[in-house]
Amino acid sequence: MLRFFLSLNIVWFIVCIGIYLMVGLEPSIFWMFSIVSLFIPVVFLINIILILFWLLFNWKNAWLPLVTIVLGWNPLLLMFSFGETSDANKCRKDPISIMSYNVYGLKQLKDTSAAMMQMKKNKFISFIRQHDPDILCVQEDNFFADEIINNAGIYPHFHYLIQHGAAIYSKFPILDKGRIDFGKRTNSCLWVDVLMQGKTVRVYSLHLQSNQITKEVTAITTDQSEENDKTVGTIRRMLRKYKNSAIIRSKQALLVKQNAIDCGKPCIIAGDFNDTPFSHCYKVLAQDRNDSFLECGSGLGTTYAGALPGLRIDYVMGDLKEIIFCSHRVLHTPYSDHHPVFAKFYVK
Repeated sequence: MLRFFLSLNIVWFIVCIGIYLMVGLEPSIFWMFSIVSLFIPVVFLINIILILFWLLFNWKNAWLPLVTIVLGWNPLLLMFSFGETSDANKCRKDPISIMSYNVYGLKQLKDTSAAMMQMKKNKFISFIRQHDPDILCVQEDNFFADEIINNAGIYPHFHYLIQHGAAIYSKFPILDKGRIDFGKRTNSCLWVDVLMQGKTVRVYSLHLQSNQITKEVTAITTDQSEENDKTVGTIRRMLRKYKNSAIIRSKQALLVKQNAIDCGKPCIIAGDFNDTPFSHCYKVLAQDRNDSFLECGSGLGTTYAGALPGLRIDYVMGDLKEIIFCSHRVLHTPYSDHHPVFAKFYVK
């Protein structure tokens, strides 16, 4: 029996090596990895369980899952962070703060009672005032959410386009502004140039292509009564949507990267990538940039609170040579299916 489990472990080792080699692979080459990458945390968990299994029944075989974990160390470093979370240790002078938040249109604030809705609005604004980011990058913004944020009187400068869900609110004067055309109404990217700490910095608020598979995931995970043929059809539809979305995200990421190169300014890229740190679009946008979570975060850094828990898909990144992050926090709120990312930084 143990020999059979060892054979399975060897097959699992080969599968893991294949997964590691495909980290960051362009989805048009092998789109299936875009889905497999969602389960990389599970891959590491399985290997830990295998180590414990072999230690209990035949410790000499524990080397195999251990080597599997060691060979996947680089992907592991993208998943966990052991950085400094305390502002006091790294933020020694006045830093600039930025928050990236997919607010989901602030639908959670709507209520049948006008009094209750106003109370929810006040709580949301109190949350923003409490953390007081100098720059607020919003995704899935709309007229309702924009009106709430603007009426708070916190940000004298903003960039928000009708029917484009991204927005940027700033305490710094906006010197220039624009957008990158994704050809979509809900997924978009806006940018502003602001003067901060003596330098003009370009800030992006982006929302890359959504997967649009929430209904399928919910149907598979909650409806136990579905017939097998219906379940297979749901899975096929989910895979097709995810494939198309992954390819579109990759192209959008390249557009943002090129715009950042062409602008010739230090850049901060903040937003909802709708993809994991193992994806191609993350690899494209993280090139020559610091990830605030990897620099200063702690633990898993989960930002998504929807049907697929445990995912980090919201980011704040800054140019490697120009932006120094000193703090990163994921703030847990009831206002959206995303948790906001709050970071502090300096401009060299």
